Amino acid sequence: MKIPLKQLHRLPTRMMLITVLGVAIFGVIGYNIKDLLFGAPLDIAIAKDGTTLATPFLPVAGTTKHAKELLINGRPVAIDRKGNFNDEVLLSPGYNIVEIALRDQFGKQKVKTYQLVVAEPPTVASAPATPYQ
Repeated sequence: MKIPLKQLHRLPTRMMLITVLGVAIFGVIGYNIKDLLFGAPLDIAIAKDGTTLATPFLPVAGTTKHAKELLINGRPVAIDRKGNFNDEVLLSPGYNIVEIALRDQFGKQKVKTYQLVVAEPPTVASAPATPYQ
C-alpha cells in the first residue's frame, strides 16, 4: 500500500496519539484493577497492638478507598467522600479485642484485629459511714 506524500507527515503524529491514548487507558485500568486484586487500602491510626491504655476511650481514625462498608466491632462507621473515618470505642477494664472490618465495592473483605489492655482504675478505700457521738 502506497501512502501519498501529502499524508506521510501526518502518520507519525497519528501513531503517537494512538500510543499515548492506549498507554493512558491501560494506566487507568491498571490503577483501578490493583484494588480489585488486592482489596481496598485501609490505613488506621490506632494504639499499637498489645498496648496498655490508661483510659477506656480509644480514638480510631483512618482512610480507605473504594469502601462500601466499615465496621468497628460489628458497628457501622460513617466514611466521608474522601475516604476518611473517625470514631471512638469504649473499652472495658482489662483485656479487649478491637476488630476493624472493611468491605469494598468489589466484595473483598479486609479485617484488622488489635488486642489492647485497659489498666484497672485504682480503687479508693472508703470507711463505712458512722455517726459521731
